Amino acid sequence: MLLEDLSKKDVYLNLVSFFIGLTMLAMILTTSTEVRIALFTMSILGLIFLKGSIHLFKQMLTKYYIYLIFVLVCFISYFLNFDNSFPLKNYPEVENFFIFFTFFIFLNQIQHHYPLILRHCIYTAVFFLSFSLPLHLFFLESSMLTATSFFYDFDAESYSNKSTLAIYLALLFPFLIFELSKRINLINTYSIFIFAISIFYIFSRSALILTFVGLILCIVSFERRLSITAIFVSFAIFFSIWFFEITPKKYNEMKMQTNIEYFNSYSYDPSESLNKSFSTDSARFNYLKNSYEGFVEKPLFGHGVASFRRNNPVYSDDGKLLRHPVTHNDFAQIIYELGLFGLIIFLGMLYFNLKSLLTNMQKTENKIMAIQILVLILAINLINLIDHILFWFIMAVTYKSFSDTKITQPN
Repeated sequence: MLLEDLSKKDVYLNLVSFFIGLTMLAMILTTSTEVRIALFTMSILGLIFLKGSIHLFKQMLTKYYIYLIFVLVCFISYFLNFDNSFPLKNYPEVENFFIFFTFFIFLNQIQHHYPLILRHCIYTAVFFLSFSLPLHLFFLESSMLTATSFFYDFDAESYSNKSTLAIYLALLFPFLIFELSKRINLINTYSIFIFAISIFYIFSRSALILTFVGLILCIVSFERRLSITAIFVSFAIFFSIWFFEITPKKYNEMKMQTNIEYFNSYSYDPSESLNKSFSTDSARFNYLKNSYEGFVEKPLFGHGVASFRRNNPVYSDDGKLLRHPVTHNDFAQIIYELGLFGLIIFLGMLYFNLKSLLTNMQKTENKIMAIQILVLILAINLINLIDHILFWFIMAVTYKSFSDTKITQPN
């Protein structure tokens, strides 16, 4: 009877983890709102049924209070500075803070099943990419891997979603190396291969940097098997780069070709674009400059959530409105919109996650979580994620507040 109950519990736990993996993939790919809501709702209900919601309010005030304070500050800041005359969608989307904070709390209840959750995320991603990669290469003949779910017109595919997909893969990559260090088998080897190819083919410099940072951190982790595995994976990657003669210049030319294809413009100069990307003339540098100047104007509480996009329109030389940009940097976004007060709370959230791991850093699994947090911190310097499920997912699976809690059996 006990074995039967345990078997049912394990099956249900795997099913919930599978739906979490599907939810993450659906939220990152270009999928319909209906599909996202359905999968997200099923994941939340599964987590509630699996763990229950008893004493949840008490936990919010004890274990999650720093995260709750940040969400409440964002809500208050948004409504105090609300401007209904702005014609475009606000960013960050303040409702997402509440939705994904709820997801964060329920997912963290089963954080002690971290390996199982991440395996399902990896397996669902690998399964999808195994179809998506050949379809992009041979059927669509695309110059890049997009985040299409193939239920939309490919020509209308969102350009920004592909970068989020690449960063999702980069954040999972350290755990995949950890899995390979424990078991060298066909599944793990193939997963490493499909992840590496996909990150390259998306042509996201940010994700490429994050992947190599994750590899370096695994090498210097002082875990023998993990370090050796990371060295072999790095060698395989660099050998492939050497064999196919992929230089930084050639990689940038390939990336510029994706821009030409997507934006239908032949005005890109690859060498000029590469130099400009890392100079004070780049658009991203100007966003950081605007963010700092806004912070100096209102250093304590900022201009209000979603104000950067409203207050910093970009115009062409002839005065035509081009876009209302975001900062592409969450720290810059926070100091502009929430000031020093919001930044301190946000840093407190990151500190809580890291502190929860420091008590047992001899455990390899904890080191992998710490690496993922560090890669996430670097990621939010390169892209805006604080109102995206990806940020709250990584925060949930790396916050060890319930590491010794036994899971409640389903009713």
